[in-house]
Amino acid sequence: MMGHQRPVRCCRFLLFVTAAVCLGQMVSFVSAASPISEAEREKQEAEARYEAVNGEAEELERKKGEAAALAGRLDKELTGLLTDMDLLETDMDDMTRQIEREEAEYQRAEEKRKRQYEILKKRIQYIYEEGEVTYLDILLKAKTIGDVINGNEYFQQLYEYDRKLITEYEKTKCDAGNRKEALEERQSELYSLRQEYGVREKTLRTMMTEKRTEESDFDLRLKAARAEAGKQAEVIRRRTEDIRLLREEEERRAEEQKRISEAARNEAQWRQSGSQGAQGGPGKTQNGGPGIIRSTGGTEFGRSVADYALQFVGNPYVWGGTSLTSGADCSGFVQSVYRHFGVSIPRTSAEQAGFGREIAYEDMEPGDLVCYPGHVAMYIGGGRIVHARSAKAGIRVDDNPAYRTIVSIRRPW
Repeated sequence: MMGHQRPVRCCRFLLFVTAAVCLGQMVSFVSAASPISEAEREKQEAEARYEAVNGEAEELERKKGEAAALAGRLDKELTGLLTDMDLLETDMDDMTRQIEREEAEYQRAEEKRKRQYEILKKRIQYIYEEGEVTYLDILLKAKTIGDVINGNEYFQQLYEYDRKLITEYEKTKCDAGNRKEALEERQSELYSLRQEYGVREKTLRTMMTEKRTEESDFDLRLKAARAEAGKQAEVIRRRTEDIRLLREEEERRAEEQKRISEAARNEAQWRQSGSQGAQGGPGKTQNGGPGIIRSTGGTEFGRSVADYALQFVGNPYVWGGTSLTSGADCSGFVQSVYRHFGVSIPRTSAEQAGFGREIAYEDMEPGDLVCYPGHVAMYIGGGRIVHARSAKAGIRVDDNPAYRTIVSIRRPW
């Protein structure tokens, strides 16, 4: 038995030694691998920290870009709002001066009407008291054929005098009525301008209240925006003046051509009608219902839009309205017209002045929007516009697109 145990013990010893060696090697391997693992871990942590810091930097950069873009939009919005208010003030001042002129002209026309009315009254009173001279009176009182001729001439002179009195009075009365109508239209339009100015002013005050709490340098931005608005307003005024001069030259040439053509075509009629002359001229308002006025030139789509808009001439102006039949304001009118053709445009005149493509005055076509401070009209061709002008005028056609300061001309499609 003892002999057999010795080899077993020997094997166990060898196994123990082998295990000890292996364990030692493993401990040695683990001990040798630990610095590498630590470095790898530190590297990973460093990379994670770098990614986190880099992400924060990118986020800050993004926020900085958003803040810059927001500030840019704020500056642009402020400048646009202040420019509109500047131009509105100018137009209101111009309108006030026009009202003063219209008032003075109306008063002169009314005084003239009253004087002529008194003269006409006295003449009627004289005829009533003295009895009207008739051909029978002339024939009965005449002793010779010469008396008849002289009496007939006297009768003719009285007739011409009375006819002239009545004609002049009717003309003066009509002129006074037109002056009064023009004065009331100007007053109504000034009221609309003041309404729009109030909206702009309220928007500006709200913006200033909100942004002062958010922007530490808002007052500096506001000052810069006011300076820029003044420059832009001056540029727009000069451009509008250039347009007016261009239009005056166009009207002068058109009127001269019209005069020559009519003189050649209607020479006999001119001789018969005498001082009555041809009706209509530049600056005369042209109103009418469906089918009376049509758009001219441009594209088929633009003419379709303009002709559709012309169907509603004569309908009422209503502040804040969008109904083409029961009432719309200027921007509601053009928005509703374009909605009919599937074109969506903004609601307010200020937004519409920045919508679509900018078009030069010389390139205007039917359907283009002529944008003024606080107002918008649609060009219909032939130097005419259709617009919801004021509560007094309603939706109407006018001959002069440059009757007010033009901010922009836009093509919405």
